[in-house]
Amino acid sequence: MRSSAEDVLEYLIVKILAGKDNIVNALADYFIYGESPSVIALKYGLSKHQVRGYAQRIVEKIGSATKAKALLKYAIPVITKIRPVTKKLNGSFVKCVLCGDELPIQIIEDHIRKKHAVVVEEYLYSTIDLIRRSIAMESN
Repeated sequence: MRSSAEDVLEYLIVKILAGKDNIVNALADYFIYGESPSVIALKYGLSKHQVRGYAQRIVEKIGSATKAKALLKYAIPVITKIRPVTKKLNGSFVKCVLCGDELPIQIIEDHIRKKHAVVVEEYLYSTIDLIRRSIAMESN
């Protein structure tokens, strides 16, 4: 059974793989830097309600805003180095470079999570390993 931290990391990894790094960066600004949803919304082209919704999903998965802040402090520098596996075709369609499927942008995360679960899992465990190393180096 996976931990709540692993669930959050998977959520963030899938966002990055889907080419939605603006959402991950918005969550970093919210949890790590304490910026307001209104400021973040303007910065990343989201609504303040979307920002709050994404933040709420993280808190629900991990249990508290304090835990989310602690996890994201270590996770964001690692996760933001992951490259997307999608290429935008136009405003509403993307191409998955892993399998070549062309899909509506609304379902790309589901596609990645289901069809490319092995890739997501590999990124998840390598991310966990890098976070552990970072924490160990910091404590020495």
